[in-house]
Amino acid sequence: MPNEALCNKKPVGVRPHHLMCLYCLKGGGDPPDREKADLDGLLAEIEEDRNTLLTLQTAFDCMGGPTTFPTKHDPATRRKDLQVLRALNLVPDETRCAFWMLGTRLPQSIPTLEGICELGGESGPAWKQCPLAYTGAYEKGLEAGIIPDRPKDEMARAKEESVEEMERLGRLRIRAHHLLCMMCFWGRHHDEPLEVDNLYEAVEAIRENPDIEIELIEGACMICPPCTGYDPGREICDAMCALRDRLKDLNTFHLLGLKPGDVISGHDVYELIWERIPDIKMVCENPGNLIPEWANCGGVSDGRYESARERGKFWE
Repeated sequence: MPNEALCNKKPVGVRPHHLMCLYCLKGGGDPPDREKADLDGLLAEIEEDRNTLLTLQTAFDCMGGPTTFPTKHDPATRRKDLQVLRALNLVPDETRCAFWMLGTRLPQSIPTLEGICELGGESGPAWKQCPLAYTGAYEKGLEAGIIPDRPKDEMARAKEESVEEMERLGRLRIRAHHLLCMMCFWGRHHDEPLEVDNLYEAVEAIRENPDIEIELIEGACMICPPCTGYDPGREICDAMCALRDRLKDLNTFHLLGLKPGDVISGHDVYELIWERIPDIKMVCENPGNLIPEWANCGGVSDGRYESARERGKFWE
């Protein structure tokens, strides 16, 4: 069962530019707002729980209207906050998990302090540079990283335990779009277990017994426990594609004429897939290939789904 304390954990409000301060702190720097914003406490919380939810708060709301402006924040920090939001392609009051924001988006979007905290010289008393500008603390923090990887021994243990559960129960509990992932796995001709998921084991279960019962669900399933992007405390996927994959689940259900909780044999569900989902783009393509949360799956363009259909059904 999911950990209720983690699932019900409230988001933490944070100034956008303080995300950069966290990296300076990690790199050995002493950010100006360290004590006032309790940056040490926030850093420790994120390192303990990489899915801590962060709500980005500024002097403005999402319409550009004032919230605390101008009583609390000077022009330089207001500017830094908005520059960070622009680089992250976000607006005030948006909430994201630390894993996504600090582990991927910010390091990719803001690799240096240039133009945000490093101003290239003085522009008057209202525009003083951060004292950590040009010290290298930010870059050192980026190199060290803030978001911890999932421990390999934990993943190995999850792999062993989840495979044992699949064998013991004699039935499968699979999220809807993973039926298509199993096809793509089949199309790539791996034909051997992977350390980071249970796709092979699920395919083999159907090959050995096409009549095996499959309970179709939304969200994390029997395939997920060994994955680097699995949060065992919340029993969710915490990869950047999490929302995209939720939609893929629902699109799969829609096309198959099924719903969460339905139980169907492996044989029957793949007969439906063969009939109703001839092209994986029907589920996995996002027109425009927008922000990373909605990026296309690799199977859309590399031909693995088509290869699976050419290879034939698992039990043939």
